[in-house]
Amino acid sequence: MKKNFILAVIILLSASYSASGQSFKGDFKKALDAGNTQKAEKILADWDFADSNNPELFVAYFNLYTVRSMEKDSTKPDMEYVRKALESISNGIEFFPTRFDMRLGKIYMLLRLEDYKSVTAEVIKLINYSKEIGNDWKGENYSLIERPDEMLNEAVQEFQGVMFSKKDPALNRDILKISEEMLKCYPAHAQSLLNMSTVYIFEKDYDRSLQALLKAVQMKPDNAVYQYNIAYVYEMKGDKVSAVKHYKFAVDHATANEQKLKEAAQKRYDSLK
Repeated sequence: MKKNFILAVIILLSASYSASGQSFKGDFKKALDAGNTQKAEKILADWDFADSNNPELFVAYFNLYTVRSMEKDSTKPDMEYVRKALESISNGIEFFPTRFDMRLGKIYMLLRLEDYKSVTAEVIKLINYSKEIGNDWKGENYSLIERPDEMLNEAVQEFQGVMFSKKDPALNRDILKISEEMLKCYPAHAQSLLNMSTVYIFEKDYDRSLQALLKAVQMKPDNAVYQYNIAYVYEMKGDKVSAVKHYKFAVDHATANEQKLKEAAQKRYDSLK
């Protein structure tokens, strides 16, 4: 694994530490930042004895074991410490199920391990629990998370994006499972329809891809990305008339941030005229 991706697992959760009067947390962070894992472990033992029910303690253990897992080799984690890290954060989630950062940390660790079946299972749990609690996620000290709907959508999309980036057909079913669960819980989630259509394009199942895209464009009729993909699917199906129509729509409705898409749509439009 790349070291910067491993560090992202830690950064995600260590960001929850803020300047506070809680000396254990502050002292632990200083020790971990300095790379003194032995001192950090001693602080955790004292902290655990004094306040074993503190949710930040579970986060701290997770971070410590994550760091220790890559002390010898940042590209090949020590699986014993990985096991301890996952056990710590799983216990934290069990006791404090509304902590969004804990759930994300666990998923990032599983992504680091390329355990995509477990990633899929955890993302589906995240989606279902989000629906159950009305997306009422909490952060450090049970503070409310701003824009929880957007945070959930971004997280789920990022996890699926990692899977897409692998270009592994074996992950298609996992991407579909996550998208289907999102639509089950959030029927208006057009991005999941787009993700499903992309999988079907990879599989050259153009009829199912078009079906998903037409549903998505009903939700966002002026979306140039959806229109471009519809045009592409029609082109692959041999329907040039419909393809030209939707490429033109994509050209006309592309935003200022979608210039590359606009250029691509224009190029394909010109080639079919």
